[in-house]
Amino acid sequence: METCTMKKAFNTIAFMLFTFMLVSCNPNNKIEKIESSTVSSVNEIIPDSVVRFLIMSASSDFKNHQPPTPTDFRNVKIGYFASDKTENIYLLCGEFLSKEDKKWVEFTTIKTSGYEQYLGKTQYCQDAIMVLTDENLTRELKIKFNE
Repeated sequence: METCTMKKAFNTIAFMLFTFMLVSCNPNNKIEKIESSTVSSVNEIIPDSVVRFLIMSASSDFKNHQPPTPTDFRNVKIGYFASDKTENIYLLCGEFLSKEDKKWVEFTTIKTSGYEQYLGKTQYCQDAIMVLTDENLTRELKIKFNE
């Protein structure tokens, strides 16, 4: 009889331990997946020459390729993602107000051997590590575009 009681106790403890592990592990996995899909923000310094290059490239591209015609900019941020090499790939992300559609459109400008600019939501900005900045980038892009 004692063996049967011990087996039941062992089974109960094993079941409770398994349930505890299952419950405690599942929320952590969900949180990690959510956190890894969000944009990170860090307080790092991006070289001023890179910032100026991306602002100038975005502005020039908006001037040279219309429509859509930007009438305003907002939420302009700069960031990077690691490449296969040791260098970071820098990018400028933000939104512009389209004169034609009267709606905000996301854009991405990436520093390559030159630059690439994309209109609309891109995975680049979602995957990038965004550097904490103030409103200066939005203001700088507006000024450069209006020159």
